[in-house]
Amino acid sequence: MLAVLSSGRAEEKGRIRLNFWPFFFYQTSTDRQVRELEVLGPFFYRYRSPLENGTSFRPFVSTVDRPEDCNHVYYLSPLGHHQECEDYTRSRFVPLFSHNRDKENEKNHHAFFLFFWGRSEEGEKYWGVFPFYGRLLDWNGKDETKFVLWPIRVTSRWHGNRSSTWFWPIYNRSDGPTFYQRKFWPIYGHRAKPGIYDRRFLLWPIFWYEKFNLATHPTVREMVFPLFISEKSDVHEHTTFLWPFFRYFRQHQNDTLTLDLPWPFFRYGESKKTPYRERKLWPLIGYERRENTYSHFFLWPLYKYQREEVRYKGRVYRREVRRFYLLTKFEKVWDETGKLQYEAHRVWPLGEKIKRADGFEVFYFPAIIPFHSEGIDRNYAPFLRLYEYIQDPNGFTRSKWFWGLYRHDHSDEEDFVDFAFLLQIHRKKENWQVNLLHGLLGCGKDEKGFFLKLFFLKL
Repeated sequence: MLAVLSSGRAEEKGRIRLNFWPFFFYQTSTDRQVRELEVLGPFFYRYRSPLENGTSFRPFVSTVDRPEDCNHVYYLSPLGHHQECEDYTRSRFVPLFSHNRDKENEKNHHAFFLFFWGRSEEGEKYWGVFPFYGRLLDWNGKDETKFVLWPIRVTSRWHGNRSSTWFWPIYNRSDGPTFYQRKFWPIYGHRAKPGIYDRRFLLWPIFWYEKFNLATHPTVREMVFPLFISEKSDVHEHTTFLWPFFRYFRQHQNDTLTLDLPWPFFRYGESKKTPYRERKLWPLIGYERRENTYSHFFLWPLYKYQREEVRYKGRVYRREVRRFYLLTKFEKVWDETGKLQYEAHRVWPLGEKIKRADGFEVFYFPAIIPFHSEGIDRNYAPFLRLYEYIQDPNGFTRSKWFWGLYRHDHSDEEDFVDFAFLLQIHRKKENWQVNLLHGLLGCGKDEKGFFLKLFFLKL
């Protein structure tokens, strides 16, 4: 083993590359700024680069450290996640544990199963044991919330308002400058925010009367659910019969009309003053056109097409997506100049390819998981990928079969081909060598000419 390690280090002249698959694989770049280690195939992986460092002990936990961004720990994904940023820290393990800390305001909240505790922005402490007793500060938009034997007794206060609840959600009485409520559910209820809305119900959810948008376009909604719903304002009117099947909507300002007869099977929509037009005979065929979006489908969910404009970091992009049976997707994104910035193609469950304008590209087979989540991608997805191909923005490419049994790393300067620890091929522009068992037997060419290798020694 020592002879092999020494031989490998010397020949690479700064680069280290050791392959004893499936036990471990280790390599560095020539300048040693990029390093990676694999142990037992996909079970353990660690890498280090100037942009980020990461470690995965699959399928249990993965860590990501980004100097310019947040640090993350993903464990038993998607249940556990720890995130540490410059201004805040968040941790959760659903449904047992959660922790939020606002470093700027020195505010934190902890919860462990039924027990919680924390500190408000003013430094006041609180705690509780759900459902027996609890006091919460700066939580859910309330200055203070208390409960005793929840849902029997709950009180809260915020912005001068006070709320008292018995046997939630049955009885509530609230009074204050910005909120009023009387509720004896499901018999009767009245809830109001001055200048915003005023809502009443009787025999919930059958009879409902509501006024809202009071500061802009006062709107009245009346309902005998599910038989009839009516909504009217100075800018629109909306009527529904036998919710959600038959619907009539008209917007006066833009002269827009929408009809569902019945939903979701037939929809007609048209505007005389804006680029809105919609026709649907679901699930056979349909399309919808608006100012910045367009979509159509055919034999849903067989095929669906969508085009839209999206804003990201102050720039406008055009996004186009085609879906087949929902899970197979072809997506492209262009910038304002029409240059292709991003494309992703997934033929589920066969494979997926992602490509960016900066030269980054990845392809893998198969694509069993039909969505992306960083924790799941790091902890589970590598077990399900028989083949992977990666290209970085500098043109370096890597192909890997069967979790590293076969590897091919390529750059403009050199190529590495490995078949486990049995066969290694290393090619440069002027030199090359082929080794069996890391040089137990081999041959090649260097600056001195052709050579043979026997028991790790050049002859």
